[in-house]
Amino acid sequence: MSFVRVLEGNRLAFLCVAFALAAAGLFAAVGLPVGLFPVTSFPRIRIEVGAGSMPAKQMLIDVTQPLEEAARAVPGAVDVVSTTSRGSAEIFVDFPWGSDMNQAVLRVATAFAQTLPSLPPGTTYDAIQMSPNVIMPFVSYALISNRVSPADLRRLAKYQIGPLLEGIQGIRRVGVTGGQTPEVEVTVNPLKLEAYGLTLADVSQAIAATNTISAVGRLEDNDLLYLAIANNAFTSVRSVREVALHTAKGGVVRVGDVADVTMGSVPQWLLVDDDGKPAVTFDVYQ
Repeated sequence: MSFVRVLEGNRLAFLCVAFALAAAGLFAAVGLPVGLFPVTSFPRIRIEVGAGSMPAKQMLIDVTQPLEEAARAVPGAVDVVSTTSRGSAEIFVDFPWGSDMNQAVLRVATAFAQTLPSLPPGTTYDAIQMSPNVIMPFVSYALISNRVSPADLRRLAKYQIGPLLEGIQGIRRVGVTGGQTPEVEVTVNPLKLEAYGLTLADVSQAIAATNTISAVGRLEDNDLLYLAIANNAFTSVRSVREVALHTAKGGVVRVGDVADVTMGSVPQWLLVDDDGKPAVTFDVYQ
């Protein structure tokens, strides 16, 4: 008996089987979870280090080498490789295949946090696990406004939108790019400095010593313990201008007497435009 005759004799049964297979396929297609990127984890951690505009040789000696030593001391680390450039460095720490990389990231971050106080002031780092889900964002958004300043857009993305998205299950982190970061700029007049017998180091040290927040003691009252804090942090451009400088002749002048103090922004080495307009983008990582 040929297949055609069997098909003709059991037409209804074959139609039922075909319908059942089609329904099962449709149900599987709708209910099957979809992953934008495969969940792959490599036993490597990348640490991005920043130190302003420090020269490459000084960066290598003062920053990269101490961090390499800290990375080699992490339990389970089998290899450490680094690349150093002006003001930045990348350090790669390899672990054996099958290692718990979540624990490895925590160990590397802890080792670097213990080393950070001995590094030059202003040094920062970010430890990232080498996996497609972490390195490549699965969605990016851009904020554009004709009324809101680039600084406010960046503040909105970093401190409001970012934390909200990071609270969603399945999102690891949110990266913000573009915009402006406000800062107070002090432009010193060399002639005025020389006239008062001061140096750039004197101005820098006076500003750093004044802009402080420190704990000064504890107070007990009604079975409650209060921490007393001395808050001398700058709150405006004027507070920076009013910082006192002791001259070589024993006098006192203000920073505003020897420098122009204005509100500016941190230099941006990466400009972000969307649709031909300045924008702030935030990338969402799994």
